[in-house]
Amino acid sequence: MSDISDKLPIKSHLITISQLSQNKIHKFSIRFDNNDLLDYKNLLDLRKISKVTIFGEISAEGNKNWLLNAKIGASVTQSCVVTMEDVSTRIDENITRHYFADIDKHDENFSSEEELDADAEGIPDEINLLDLTIESISLNLNDFPRKDGIVIDPVLIAPEGVKPLTDDAVKPFAGLAGLRDKLKE
Repeated sequence: MSDISDKLPIKSHLITISQLSQNKIHKFSIRFDNNDLLDYKNLLDLRKISKVTIFGEISAEGNKNWLLNAKIGASVTQSCVVTMEDVSTRIDENITRHYFADIDKHDENFSSEEELDADAEGIPDEINLLDLTIESISLNLNDFPRKDGIVIDPVLIAPEGVKPLTDDAVKPFAGLAGLRDKLKE
């Protein structure tokens, strides 16, 4: 086994596919520093991002294809959508990517776009581990972060003299369950 960091500059997060040997498993482990993450912190609207790591391995899959397995970790702080207080979250996610020399041939095995292999890609010249890490973090962020115990009460508005429309009123058959229960008594 070889370590990918042996082939790359110490702070590099790029894997050049042409430099990899198909006869070995190439391991990598990177902890990104704040300078690497500053642009992404602002882009993802985070108050703080820290302890961002990716570690894993890439190996040949057949004669032309590659398989990347990694674990991504990060601590993020977002704003509570109700109180604007800090909401801290730890993200730990396993990812897999299959890189195919002939992605079109691979995609022919699926009958619709809904069935396509989400982890399959064509082989790039370089794999950017920082981009993979940020992609995974962004997919795992809470869309509406809230502090524990904070509940968003619905706002009911209607013209004067009209009863506001509630979720129960929108579900006309929900009352039937109550009627059925009364009839059973």
